[in-house]
Amino acid sequence: MTARLMPKPAPSDFVIAILIGITQTIGYGSLYYSFGVLAPFMAEDTGLSLTFVYGLFSIALLASGFIAPRAGRLLDGTDPARVMTFGSCLGAMLLAAWALAPGKIAFGVFLILSQMSSVLVLYEAAFVLAARLSPMNARRTITGITLIAGFASTIFWPLTSWLTIVFDWRTILLLFAGLNLLVCAPLHLFLTRRVARSMAGKTEVGQQLAQGTIASDRDRRIAFRLLLIAFAANAFVMSAVHLHLIGLLGALGLGASAALIGALIGPAQVAGRIAEFTAGPRISVMSVALFATGALPAGLGFLVGGSGYLPAAIVFALVFGAGQGLSYIVRGVLPLTLFGANGYGARTGRINSVRLFVSAGAPFLAAAIFERFGAQAVLGVIAAAGIIGFVAIVAIVPILRRAGQPGAPT
Repeated sequence: MTARLMPKPAPSDFVIAILIGITQTIGYGSLYYSFGVLAPFMAEDTGLSLTFVYGLFSIALLASGFIAPRAGRLLDGTDPARVMTFGSCLGAMLLAAWALAPGKIAFGVFLILSQMSSVLVLYEAAFVLAARLSPMNARRTITGITLIAGFASTIFWPLTSWLTIVFDWRTILLLFAGLNLLVCAPLHLFLTRRVARSMAGKTEVGQQLAQGTIASDRDRRIAFRLLLIAFAANAFVMSAVHLHLIGLLGALGLGASAALIGALIGPAQVAGRIAEFTAGPRISVMSVALFATGALPAGLGFLVGGSGYLPAAIVFALVFGAGQGLSYIVRGVLPLTLFGANGYGARTGRINSVRLFVSAGAPFLAAAIFERFGAQAVLGVIAAAGIIGFVAIVAIVPILRRAGQPGAPT
């Protein structure tokens, strides 16, 4: 008698977080963080100015912003694991083409296209996959993913720097293409056909997961616009700070301590995510969102107010880093909580589009203000943007209270 074949069990939330976290670490490391290390070598080899190479990267972010909403709708309409499998293969192919580009035009084209492929594999896509695979525990799974992927810069900045001693930038991109093809694509493929079925319409809990906590169409529209403002403001703050931090610290008289201050942001980011992962459901998503968005301008306030005082700058790094780490979680979890799983990919796609547009322009605007008015002025503008983001999140709280949601802070 032939034993009946049992279907393979779906992977646990823990396994899902680990597998997607690994692909996000490689994805961000190879497509994003490595660029800052390799850009000078690319400029020298191609004969392009370093400013022009960074300009191409900004164009790539803008182009990604245009296709992000379409990518979100694609993730909604099919198995997101299949989309991410295709995205990893496409990203590998484009990285290889970028590495082998014979001239300046091909170099620019494949730089831009490789970055555009990221909308199919990085956080927004990963969040949709996590929500589909573990609908009952999406918040914890997303937190786990960001916790693992938080080490992308920690791993890939020094790894890429070490590789430049041994290889040229083209060989390094080929190696990273191999990681996307041989590690990320198989892991995404493993998750294909394991996407959990929607619970909408089956139970009261399933209905809430599908529809979210805000029922009124008018309130949903208002809340979504507020989210767009908040996430755009956060993107402006983080993009401007990341690119100009060393220069700003030097202008404030903290150049000798810049490496220490910058190094503290990473551990603070991870610490914030560990705290969220540990606290879990005991703290509402809105409370986490309020802390995350408030910590960004608060941390900058210490840097502005301290005006070159090292302990104040250290507090900035710790507070800002914790807020930044939680902001990535909020970006995935808050739209899912407020608006539900139905149309989640399309909403995250729109949010990602705005975020990418702002991230592309923020460094240039910050640089112009920095050059003309100085460090204090640009820090004030960045902090003001952070305050706008915090106020936008605060404005969502009354909407939740009208909806009678217990998750609204009181």
